Amino acid sequence: MKTFLEELRKAREAKKLSLADIADATLINVKHLEAIEQGNMAILPQAYVRAFIREYASAVGLDPGEVMRHFDEVAARKVQEQHLSEPVRAERRPATGTAWESHQVLTPRNAGIAAALVILALGAVLVANLVTPQAAPPPPEIPFPTVVREHERRNAPPPAPLPQRIAPPVDSLTLFAAVTDTVWAAICIDSLPPREYLFRPGNRASWRARDRFTVTLGNAGGIQFTLNKKPLGTLGRRGSVVHNLLLSRQNLTAQ
Repeated sequence: MKTFLEELRKAREAKKLSLADIADATLINVKHLEAIEQGNMAILPQAYVRAFIREYASAVGLDPGEVMRHFDEVAARKVQEQHLSEPVRAERRPATGTAWESHQVLTPRNAGIAAALVILALGAVLVANLVTPQAAPPPPEIPFPTVVREHERRNAPPPAPLPQRIAPPVDSLTLFAAVTDTVWAAICIDSLPPREYLFRPGNRASWRARDRFTVTLGNAGGIQFTLNKKPLGTLGRRGSVVHNLLLSRQNLTAQ
């Protein structure tokens, strides 16, 4: 398993990406990403292990389906090796001998004692089954898109007060985005709190503002913008992070 996870780390280093870059692109905590690379699966939320590895593989440019098949094969081999390493308990049979066998006489008294012992043994097994708690089922595997939606729901800002929900002026700004790669974005409209998004290739989105947009991007080269029908292109290189970039009417007059 450790060798398999080292291949993920080598793929990230080949892309010249840091763990912070992967965290920005996938919304996975850096501590969990470090645990994946070190093979320390014990500290990961078990319901998210497969989803975390799938998103990591996608972020470093590997085929997620192929990586998950490899992961399942390695996990299966590990379970099989643990099973084979368990010692085999040899069956012990009582020694035979004429002295012991010659005294095996079934008398009414012996039969009564044997029946009582059998009843006591069955009662002990029944009590043990009632007292011993049943093993809890393994935690369900939660799809990563569900994790992202829950993250967005918990971090979504409260709705704006009614007085702020006014119709934009005629000369309002319209920002349009076309996504070509996985991109994390935070868009702030005028003075409102920022909204966070996790875009996939092929996604499109648009926003309207009175005066300005403030944009923060992870993997800035994976998304192209148009402001009031003027193409702005990408706002950074692929894999780079852009912080608090201001887009306003000045961008419409800039050459």
